Amino acid sequence: MITLVVTELKVLARSVTFLAITIGFPVVFFLVMSEVFGGLGPGGLDMPRYMMVSMAAFAAISVSIAVGTRVGQERLAGWNRQLRLTPLPGWGYVTAKVVVAMAMALPAIVLVFLAGLVIKGVELPAGQWLALIAATWPGALPYGVIGLAIGLAVKPDAAGGAGVAVYLPMAMLGGLWIPVEALPAFMADLAKLLPSYWLAENARIQLSGAPFQPLGVAVMVAWLVVVGAAVIALHRRQAARI
Repeated sequence: MITLVVTELKVLARSVTFLAITIGFPVVFFLVMSEVFGGLGPGGLDMPRYMMVSMAAFAAISVSIAVGTRVGQERLAGWNRQLRLTPLPGWGYVTAKVVVAMAMALPAIVLVFLAGLVIKGVELPAGQWLALIAATWPGALPYGVIGLAIGLAVKPDAAGGAGVAVYLPMAMLGGLWIPVEALPAFMADLAKLLPSYWLAENARIQLSGAPFQPLGVAVMVAWLVVVGAAVIALHRRQAARI
């Protein structure tokens, strides 16, 4: 399993286009959106801080799903079939893919925070920066599993597009582009059922000092368990075809 993780990371590190699009795009979006929405954001946070957290969450989501959906390309190339002929167990394959997604999400998150510090002048104590990373990075976990589910479920050549079709609406409905408070009431209620909302909200709590919300953890764990079960079922179904 470790060998597969290292191999995948080396392949992704050599893909300049993949890195530029998946890791660089959230930074660009942060710089643009923090200018479009001026003044104070919800919770008394200034808009650069508010959008910095939102775009760090978006980075975690988009990168994790993009890594997971690459399974579609591997299925098309026959790589999945080759791996199933090795001693690597199914749980090891799934775990390796999720680990890779998490490993790629971390620099994407940190890059957005660096843009906030260096370009937008967001100043926070060192401990608070670390708390933001600690609150944001684990939130990528459900999305690494969601990306893997998409890569296993849809046609191989459609996996990438399907991933985009999933994470863009989830980011929008989760209030990452527009504050949830500005959305219609029914959409604001829907947002609180999505892990994208809580991914950003858990980080904002570190800035605003608002009380911890157990519902956020429950929602994210529920998505992880349900989609994780689907991934296991999909992987077993494909393995049975060999």
